Amino acid sequence: MRGRHLAALCGAVAIGALTVATIAWGGASSRQVQLLDNCDGPSFNEVIGPGTCVRNGGLTFDRFVARLLENGAVESWRFSPEKLSIDAGGTITAVNRGGEDHTFSEVEEFGGGCIEDVNALLGLEPVPECDGFPGPPGIGFFLATLAAPGESVTTPPLGAGEHKFLCLIHPWMRATVTAY
Repeated sequence: MRGRHLAALCGAVAIGALTVATIAWGGASSRQVQLLDNCDGPSFNEVIGPGTCVRNGGLTFDRFVARLLENGAVESWRFSPEKLSIDAGGTITAVNRGGEDHTFSEVEEFGGGCIEDVNALLGLEPVPECDGFPGPPGIGFFLATLAAPGESVTTPPLGAGEHKFLCLIHPWMRATVTAY
């Protein structure tokens, strides 16, 4: 009797493990992306303005600009993960774990963001989704996809296909989501 119960339990565990593996392989109905940076509050706030960065310590503004000019990006300003998949109809919640504001904005194609000074440093043209920024309609799209430090933003349900997400402030922060 005990042997049959053990066999049944093992069978149930195996079926449960296969079910979990199938769900994980097949995608998910919701996923999370981290919005990351390493800004130094005192130096960013001094140059850009109070409240720009809520962190103490990190990469100074001068080092940030130097790395941006040198590499066209600053590696600690990123989306994580940068590539992921999800079930069609699923959503992505982007959680800002950094010290600055970021957007998680779906764009037709990658390009520059909405901030003129950053685009000028990188030689980029803003994406069409920024049209009119800082006025309408660009500001509405920007604000709808904005997450302040410690906050999050969630996408609407994503249709099947490839979706491109960009930070409209820091345009090297990019993610590609494939919905199946």
